[in-house]
Amino acid sequence: MDSPLYRSADWDQHADRHTRLIDPVITVRQIGRLGLPGRPPTRIDHALVYTTARGGHEVFLPPLRPRRLRRRYTAVYEVDMGIHPAQARMALPSDNDAHEFEASVEFNWQVTDPARFVRSGHRDVPRLLLGEVEHVARHATRRFPIADSAAAEAELIAVVRQGKPLGEDAGLHVSWTARLRRDETSIAHARRLQAIEHAATEEIHTERYGYQADQEKAARAGAQHRQRLELQKYEAERIAFYQEYLTRGGVDAWAMHLVQHPEDSAKALGSLREDQRERLRAQMNLIKELLTKAGTEPFELEGPRRLAIDAFNAVFGQHVPGDPGADPAAVAEDPEPAAAPYPPPEALPAWQPPVPPEPSAAQGSPR
Repeated sequence: MDSPLYRSADWDQHADRHTRLIDPVITVRQIGRLGLPGRPPTRIDHALVYTTARGGHEVFLPPLRPRRLRRRYTAVYEVDMGIHPAQARMALPSDNDAHEFEASVEFNWQVTDPARFVRSGHRDVPRLLLGEVEHVARHATRRFPIADSAAAEAELIAVVRQGKPLGEDAGLHVSWTARLRRDETSIAHARRLQAIEHAATEEIHTERYGYQADQEKAARAGAQHRQRLELQKYEAERIAFYQEYLTRGGVDAWAMHLVQHPEDSAKALGSLREDQRERLRAQMNLIKELLTKAGTEPFELEGPRRLAIDAFNAVFGQHVPGDPGADPAAVAEDPEPAAAPYPPPEALPAWQPPVPPEPSAAQGSPR
């Protein structure tokens, strides 16, 4: 893309939009002496800086371009005006010369004054910026011990920002950040100390919380044992309670049942009446057997007959001491009398026990 107005490039980086640059000047070309119009060989987003024979500079920012080249122009500089990142590392002193801080600085720089940058003559922008940081940072970090890297970093940033903006003399706009850390030896030492501290702390916590866990486990086991003992005691009391009332039977057992199940009152009353009838029936049968028993001597039946009469009076509640009318002969033939009311003694038919048979002649002497 040569033109009769321009000679071949004296300097050309052959850079495109994605090339990482340290020098924003892409090309430098000499201008011919013919005063013919022509288009400069440059991209639209680059600035053009024309120099004159008297040492002046005229700038055409994108997208402006000169329509006519004047005879007084001698050269043209093509300057990239994009934003370019850069990173740099440097060692900064601490209060002890045996240890140094490792500083890492990141820049984003851009040419804002192409003519000033061309006049400055710089070729390495990251080195220029790092030198300006280092110039003020060495004095700031020397006051801090190697272990206090955070305070040294804060002081470094504050001191650099108090001064002139980075790259201003070269026509640059720069945004930057810095990070300060200990050297590798100090970091390795701190890590070993930290590992020892962590191990000791872990062991202390293991012992402490292990003891607490053992105590809680023992307390839980004791509580479970006491709970089992209380449960066994409760079961034993329940067994004794039910055993006592079930042994008594009858009214006591049904009373305990009705306390827990009052809806079974009708069933309980029916069962009690049935039990009473059965008991009366058994007592009446016993009395009849004793009073009608044959084959025994009269004097042998005197005692059982007396007991039967007492049982009969106890059943019917009609025994009056000294009353000759109350005789066991008044027992009715029906073994199951009515429950209530009981008939008076005079209503009962007279009844005499049968006479036992005479002993046979074959028997021996009388008893």
